[in-house]
Amino acid sequence: MGKSRWWIAVHHILPHILPQFLIGFMLLFPHVILHEAAVTFIGLGLSPHEPAIGIILSESMKYLSSGMWWLAFFPGLCLLMIVRMFDQIGENLRLLMD
Repeated sequence: MGKSRWWIAVHHILPHILPQFLIGFMLLFPHVILHEAAVTFIGLGLSPHEPAIGIILSESMKYLSSGMWWLAFFPGLCLLMIVRMFDQIGENLRLLMD
C-alpha cells in the first residue's frame, strides 16, 4: 500500500513483539537470581566478604550438623520468596498484556 518498512514494523510487528519481550525480560530475573545464588554457593562468584544469598547459604552449611537449621532455612526461604515474587509479577504482567 506504499508504506515504508519502518512504518510497517512499528505499527504491525512491534505491538506483537513488545509484550513478549517485556514478559520474557521480567521472567528472566528469577533465573538470574538463582544462577547467582548457585554460583556464589559453590564459591565461584563473589568473594566471601561480599553479601550474597549463595554465600550466606554456603556458610550456614557448616552449622547444619550441629543442629542450627535456621541458619540455612530462613535465607533459603527468602531466596524462594524473592524468586516466586518475580515469577508472580511476570505472570500477572502476562495476564495484563493478554
